[in-house]
Amino acid sequence: MTDNVTQPIDRRILAAAERAIAREKARKAAEAEAVSQAAQAGDAPASRTVKASRSAAERREAGRDTVYLRDVASSEPRKSSRFAPSASELPSNPHPNLPSDVESSAHDAAVQSADSLHRQSKAETQMEGAFEDSDYEAVRPSAQKEAGTAGTAFSTGAFLDAFFSELDRCGVRDYVVSPGSRSTPLAMKAFEHFGDVYVDIDERGAAFFALGLAKATGNPVAVICTSGTAVGNWMPAVLEAESSRVPLLLLSGDRPARLQQVGAPQTCDQLNIFGTHVKKFVQMPLPTADAPSLAYARQMALDACIVAHGALPGAASCDAGPVHLNFPFDEPLKPAPSTGDTHACPLPPTVVPGQGIVPRDAMGLFKVMKGKRTIALCGEGSCNSEYDAHLLLEFARKRNVPLLADPLSGLRCYDDPMVIDNYDTVFGEEEPPIADVVVRFGRWPVSKRCCQTVAAMAPVQIVVDMRDTRDLATSTSLFVRTSPAVFAQAMCDVHTPGTADPACAQEWRARNDAAAQRIGSVVLRPDMDGFEGAYVEQLVDVIPENSLLFSANSMSIRALDTFYCKRDKTFTLLCNRGLNGIDGTVSSALGAAQSFDQTTLLIGDLAMLHDVNALALQNELRMREMRGDGPMPSIVIVVLNNNGGGIFDMLPQKSTEDYFERLFLTPQDVDFKHMAAAFGVGYRTASTVHGFRRIYSSMLGEPGISIIDVPVPLAGLSERYEPYQ
Repeated sequence: MTDNVTQPIDRRILAAAERAIAREKARKAAEAEAVSQAAQAGDAPASRTVKASRSAAERREAGRDTVYLRDVASSEPRKSSRFAPSASELPSNPHPNLPSDVESSAHDAAVQSADSLHRQSKAETQMEGAFEDSDYEAVRPSAQKEAGTAGTAFSTGAFLDAFFSELDRCGVRDYVVSPGSRSTPLAMKAFEHFGDVYVDIDERGAAFFALGLAKATGNPVAVICTSGTAVGNWMPAVLEAESSRVPLLLLSGDRPARLQQVGAPQTCDQLNIFGTHVKKFVQMPLPTADAPSLAYARQMALDACIVAHGALPGAASCDAGPVHLNFPFDEPLKPAPSTGDTHACPLPPTVVPGQGIVPRDAMGLFKVMKGKRTIALCGEGSCNSEYDAHLLLEFARKRNVPLLADPLSGLRCYDDPMVIDNYDTVFGEEEPPIADVVVRFGRWPVSKRCCQTVAAMAPVQIVVDMRDTRDLATSTSLFVRTSPAVFAQAMCDVHTPGTADPACAQEWRARNDAAAQRIGSVVLRPDMDGFEGAYVEQLVDVIPENSLLFSANSMSIRALDTFYCKRDKTFTLLCNRGLNGIDGTVSSALGAAQSFDQTTLLIGDLAMLHDVNALALQNELRMREMRGDGPMPSIVIVVLNNNGGGIFDMLPQKSTEDYFERLFLTPQDVDFKHMAAAFGVGYRTASTVHGFRRIYSSMLGEPGISIIDVPVPLAGLSERYEPYQ
C-alpha cells in the first residue's frame, strides 16, 4: 500500500455523521434542561437518572450513524462514537477513487473491525435494556467508586502504620514536614503516630533543619515532602548529609506509575533522583494491606534505619548518611486511621558488635609510634561523648602524643596540657615542630595551613576512621577502620613500656602556651571594636555551659579556630563542614537547637541572607509551645556583619582592581533591623565589644529567636588577623 493516498469521504458517510452530531446535540440539550429542572426541585440525582433513561432503541439508532474515518497511515479504523454499525451497513465502496488493491484491503479491514465492534455494541445494548426502568446503571459506578475509595484509604493507612511503627521501634522520633498534597498520607501518619512533628514550608530549609537536628542527636531524622520540585529542593542538604555522615530519612510522596511520563501535574521522575549521594534508594510499591506487603513495609523501614545509622549508631565519626524512600500514592490521599494492630517486634532492631582492635594489631600500631616524634590531628568527629574525650586524653598522656584539637573535635572543652588548641598559629611560625608520625582522627582540621605543613613533612600517616580515609593530601600510610575512642583504648592497653618521643610533646606544649598569650591579648587591642576576633573571644567566654554554639562556615569557623581557646567549659560546637557551604546554615542551627535550652549561632551577613527565610520558623516554635509539644528554646544569632564576602580579603583573589569588589566582596547593604521586624524576631546592634558582651548576656534565656548585629569593616581583614597567624 502506498503512503499519502488521497481518500475522499463518501457523501453518505458525511450525511450520516451530520445526523449523528445533530442527534447528540439535541440529546445533550434535553439532558441539560432536565438537570436544571431537577436542581430547581432539589433532586440532586436527576442528571444520572436522565442519562440512564435513554432507551435502547435510541442507542441503537445512534449507533447506526457511527462513522469510521480511515487513518492515512493505517488500515485500522477509528471509532468516533460508542456504538458501531454492522458489516452490512458499511458502504460497499466508500473510497471509489482508491486503487482497487488499496480499496479492497481497506474495506476488508473495516468490515472485520465493524463486525467485532457491532457484537460488542449489541451485548452492551441488551444489558442496558434490561435496566432501562431502574436506577441501577446510575448507582452502580458511584457505589464502586466509594468502595474503591474506602479500600485505597484502608490499604494506605495499614501500609504506613506498619512502616511508621517500625521506624518507632528503631528510635526515629523526629519528623520535619513540608506541606503538600501527594505527601498527605506520610504527613498525616507521622502526625498520628508521633504528634509533635516540625513543620517548615520551605523544603530546602526543612531538609537542613532535619540535618541540624540529626547532627545534634546522632539519630536519624525523617523529612517529608510532596512530589516534583519539592524533592529537588532537598539536594543541598542531601549533599551535606552525605559528606558529613549525618543520618537522614528522606520520605517523598509521588504519583503512581500510570501518571508518570504522561504530563501529570507536579510529576517528574523521582527514581534515584539523588543518584549516588544517598546510601540507599527504595522505590516503594503502591500501598496494599495484605500480609506480605505489610511485612515489606516494616522491613524497608528497618533497612533504611540500619543503613542511615551506619556501623556505629550515634557517632559523628561513623559511616551514617541519607536514605531516600519514594512513596507512590493513589487517590484518595487521606489514609484511614490506625487500628492500633501493627504487630511490632518486641526485640531491639539491631545489636552493634564491638569494634575492638586485637592485641597483636595494637602492638604493631604502637611500635610505629614508639620513640618517634608523633602528633595526633583531631578533626570533626574525634569525640562523640565525654567518655570518648577522656579516652583520647588518657592516650595522649600515657603515650606522649599531643592532640592538635580542631574546634569541632570536642577537645577544647578540656584545659589539659596535651590539648594543642593553637596549632594553626604554631604551624604558621617560621620553623614549626617536625613530626615523624601523624595519627589523624576524623576529617582534616579546619586549618588549611595545617594540612599543607603536614603534607610537606611527609610523615608516616595513620588514619583512624569508620569508613574511609577522607585524605585530601593523598598521603595515608595505614588505614585503621575503627573509631578514635577504640583506637585510643587499644593504645593504652598495649602491655609494652615506652612512649612516643617526649621531647616532641614538650615542644608542642611550650609553643602552644606562647601562642595562647598572643591570642589572648586580642581584647587589649585599641581597635578591638572593629575586629571579629575580639567578639568571638568574648562570645566563647560568656556562652553558657551545656549550651550549643553553631558556627557558619567561611570566616565564622576560622575565627573560632583561632580565638576559641581551650577551657574547662562544656558546650557543644557544631558546623556543616561536610561541603563547607553557606547554604541552609540558619535552618541547620534551628534544627540542632531543638535539643538544647540555649543555642547561639555565629554567622556572617552573606550566609545569613542565604537562609533568611528560616526566620519564619519563629512562628513554628511558638506554635509548638502553644500545642504543648515542647518549650520554646532560646536562640541568639550573632551576625558578624562586614557587608560582604570578607573572607576573599584573605584569599589569592584579593586585588585593588575593580573586579574584586564587584565579583568577590559583593556588598549587599541590607538593613537587618527591618528584616528581623518582618519575621517578628528580636534585634539589637552591638558596635563595641563591651556592648556586645552586655547585650548577649541579656538575650540569653529569652524564648525564640533574637539577632545581634555586629558591624565590622569589610576591608583589611587579613591585616587584622596577621598578628595571630
